[in-house]
Formats: sequence, C-alpha cells, structure tokens
Amino acid sequence: MAGRYTRVGSKKGPLVIGGALPKFDQEPDFVYVPMYRIAGPSDEVAEWLKENHPDESKTAIKGSYSKSSLKTASIRSAFDKEVEAASKERQEQSSFRQELKSVNLMVLVNLLQRYDSLKKTDGESSETTTKVVRTLKDKLMDIVREKRFLDVTNMNEKGTDSKKVKVEKGSMKRHLSQSKKDPLYHVVYNASSKSAVDGVRNFMMQYGTFSEREVSSATDAIADGSMINLNKTKSPTRSPLVSPRRQKSSKAKKTAVTDSAGDELDAILNSLPGN
Repeated sequence: MAGRYTRVGSKKGPLVIGGALPKFDQEPDFVYVPMYRIAGPSDEVAEWLKENHPDESKTAIKGSYSKSSLKTASIRSAFDKEVEAASKERQEQSSFRQELKSVNLMVLVNLLQRYDSLKKTDGESSETTTKVVRTLKDKLMDIVREKRFLDVTNMNEKGTDSKKVKVEKGSMKRHLSQSKKDPLYHVVYNASSKSAVDGVRNFMMQYGTFSEREVSSATDAIADGSMINLNKTKSPTRSPLVSPRRQKSSKAKKTAVTDSAGDELDAILNSLPGN
C-alpha cells in the first residue's frame, strides 16, 4: 500500500509517509527508506540494512528520505509523488468505505423492510386464523339479552338489511314464535309489507335449523295472512285467522255404523222362509 512503512530498531510500529515532514522536525536524523519500506533513526536503519540487505544497504540509503536528502531536487520530487499517491489512495479508500457503508446500510434497510412486511403478514394471518365467526344465532342471543327485537321484514339472501328495533305493546309487528321464552319470539316482521315473506324465508335459511318444507310451510302461512309459531324443536304451524271446520266426533261415527249394521240384519231375517 502506498505510503506505508514499518519502523525498525528499538521501536516497532507502522508509519505513513504523510507524517514524514513533522517527524523530521521532531527527529532530524530520522529516515524513510522507500526501497524496503522501512523507517527509523539513521543509525538503527543502517544496522537493520547491514543485517538484512548488506549488499544493497548503500543503494537503499542513497534513495532514502531524510531532512537533509529532501534538499536534493530528485529526492524531493520522488518524495512529493509518493506523498501525493498515498494521499490519493487514502481518499479512494475512504470513498470506497463510505460507498460500502452506504450499500450495507441499504441492504440493512431492505432487510428490515422485508422483516416488517413478513411480520405484518404473519400478524394478519394469525388474526384471521383466530378470528371467531359469529353466526346469526349468536347475534340473536345478543338481541335477546338486550331485550330488543330483530326485524327481518327486509332481510336479503345474504342475511343483511335486517334491523334491531324496540317493539312496544300494541305493535302490529308479528313474532315468529308465540312463546316469549323462545329466542325466535324476538324475531319480528311487518305482516303488511310485501317483502315480509322473502324476509322471513331469508332469515330461516340463514338461521340454519329449518328444512325446506318448514320454510315453505311458514312462508305460505305468512302469505295467507296467518300467524306462525316457530321454535327450535317444533315444526312451524299455521294458525289461521278463520277457525277450521269442525269434524264429526268419533262417537257420532260409531252410532252411524251401528245403525247401518242393524238394518242389514233385519233385512236378512225377513227374507227367511216362514216370515
């Protein structure tokens, strides 16, 4: 590396050519030998060259930098070029380190961003996995606890467009169950609305415990203007506004059958000879 020297002699350590001029002012006999990249007091440098490069010691000393040798133009020119080259190399290395730090920082930022993105994705996945899906039954039980009512007159196929309401005494809204203890008592509809049949049908389908026959029976009753009585254990029943016709009692049927049998027996006896 340009401008790097190793101190020899009684003291050891690295030196740079950029600090040569201040060093010469402190120690006038200090020398830098570019041929072997060593430096130190002149006597210690001469001793080192004699031990390690005896054949080249005079040549090495002749081209060395010292306070006195820098007065020679050729030595000063070589010294200045080396100082300039060392300075340029340090600047390039400094610039490279800054760029490397910048690249490393960008890599770190990208890694952190990716980590945050993955963490966010994992969090959303975990939240989606642990999220509890509330059914229409759950929502109805909340309404029951609030002592409110769910008006399903306009409920659509997706189970929306119903609304939570208060039902005052004397209200014209009808209940799906006539038992106040049944949760379906808290489901009401407006019998005068054209959408009531579809609304009740959509509710029953969303509620999920009724068969198609039960849904059809209930909606037919609503279409006829009849009241219905749904609950979780019984099938929907129709309660017509007009009472049904009365059927003959079993006792009357029995009497009619007995009289008919007696008449046939009399006819057979009268047809016998001698009568």
